[in-house]
Amino acid sequence: MDWLFFSLAGASSLAVTGVLDKFLLGKYVRNPKAYLVALIILQQIFALGIILFAGPGFTYPHSLYAMVTGGLQVALWTSYLRALQIEETSRVAALAYVFPVFVFLGSFLFLGEILTPKDYAGGFLLVLSSLLISYRPAPPGGRVIFSPALKYMVSFWIFTAAYAVASKYLLAFMDEWHLIMWSSLGSLLVVLPLLALEEIRREAFRYYRSGPFLFSALLADELFDFLGRASFVFGYALGSVALVSSVAALQPFITLIYVILLGIFMPGILKEELDSRTLALKISALFLIVVGVYMVS
Repeated sequence: MDWLFFSLAGASSLAVTGVLDKFLLGKYVRNPKAYLVALIILQQIFALGIILFAGPGFTYPHSLYAMVTGGLQVALWTSYLRALQIEETSRVAALAYVFPVFVFLGSFLFLGEILTPKDYAGGFLLVLSSLLISYRPAPPGGRVIFSPALKYMVSFWIFTAAYAVASKYLLAFMDEWHLIMWSSLGSLLVVLPLLALEEIRREAFRYYRSGPFLFSALLADELFDFLGRASFVFGYALGSVALVSSVAALQPFITLIYVILLGIFMPGILKEELDSRTLALKISALFLIVVGVYMVS
C-alpha cells in the first residue's frame, strides 16, 4: 500500500517540524504571525524548484482553487502555532490528530467516500485519545483541567480537514507537484499583506539576519514541513483521503519518541512534562490512537 508509506513518511517529517517549531517559538519568536510569514517566504524556494522542474502547470480554474487551499493552510498553521506557544509539543501533536474525524465527514459529503461502523468507532477513539492526552490531573479537591490549546485546535481541525478534502478533489485535475506549488503561492499571497505592519515585517526579516544557526533552523523546519505536506498529497492521490489522514495520527507517537530522546541527550531544550504519571497518561492516550487508526485503516 503505497499510500500507507506516504502517510507514515508525512507523519515522521511533520513530527520533526513540530519539535523544531516548539524550540524556535520558545527561544526566538515574539510574534507567531511574523514567524509564519518568514516560513512561508522560505517555502517559495521549494515552489520555485517545482516550477523549474515541472513547469507552471496552470489550469483554469483549478490552479486558482489550489491557491485557495494555500489560504486554508495559513489558517491552520496560525491555529497550530498559537496552540504550540501555550502547550507541550507532544500534547499538541496528539490534539492535532482529531482532524481525521472531520475528514471522514467531509469525504463522505463531498467526495462520496463511504464510512463503515468500524470507521466511526475508530474516529471516536481518536477523539477520546486527544481529550485524554490534553487532560491535566487536578490536585485533590480541584477541578478537572483540559489543555488551553483546545480552543485553537478546533480551528485547526476544521481547516486541516477542509484542506485535505479540497486537495483530494483537486488531484483529479492536476498532478501532486503542481498542487503543492500553487497552494504554496496561495499561502504567500495571503500573508503578504501582513508585511505592511512594521512590527511583523521587522521581526520576520530579523530571523534571516540573525546568523547562520537561526536561518539554518528555519530552513530545516520548512524542509521537513515541505516533505511532510508533499508526502500527504502523494498519499491522497493514491488512496482514500480519510484513510491517509487517519494513519497520519501515528505522528504523536513519533513526536513523543523525539521528545524523550531530546530529554535524554539534550535535557532542557524543550519544556515537557515527563514524570511517570503524566507519561503513563500520554502512553495510554497514544495506545488509543493506535487502536483507532487500526479500526479506520
